[in-house]
Amino acid sequence: MPNSSIFITELKDEQSIDIPGEVIKGLSLQPGDKVEVFIKRIRSRRLDIKISRNPLTKILDIKP
Repeated sequence: MPNSSIFITELKDEQSIDIPGEVIKGLSLQPGDKVEVFIKRIRSRRLDIKISRNPLTKILDIKP
């Protein structure tokens, strides 16, 4: 299961952004889930979505 995503979106109004449906589904987000947000202003009009797995999960996979 992916545990991070990078996407580009626009401000919906002064204090809201939309999270794309693919991101919500890909990360299995539910109402009430806490998410970490990093905001960076860009000038591009291109809208991209990248969902990825944490590469450290394989390193930390502990087997009994």
